[in-house]
Amino acid sequence: MLSGKKPLAAFSEPYPSDPDLELIPEAAFEPHTLAGSLVKREYILSESDRQTRMVLYATPSEAWRIEAYILLRRTALKTGWSEGFEYLEGSLLGYEDWQNDIYIETVFGGKKSSGNGL
Repeated sequence: MLSGKKPLAAFSEPYPSDPDLELIPEAAFEPHTLAGSLVKREYILSESDRQTRMVLYATPSEAWRIEAYILLRRTALKTGWSEGFEYLEGSLLGYEDWQNDIYIETVFGGKKSSGNGL
């Protein structure tokens, strides 16, 4: 993301955070958000038995991906995670179809057909 190759970065950690652990590299992104080259959004995702703090970064022209990513995660909590959600997450993060296909085949044992059917 910081090298300009991806439009969105998503990080998460348990909420409330452990002050002794730095799981999200916010310091590395801060100069870019202050300069306006990245947009930052924090979101607390509430699951049935826990909460997760999400920190998302996007380029200004791709900031729409942040809300789409949050919607994806909220919807998956209601319906369950699936290959389709995995594919959409990869696409939002900026991976190409062939990269998503390989990842899904590795994780789920099935192959998506280059974005068709989503």
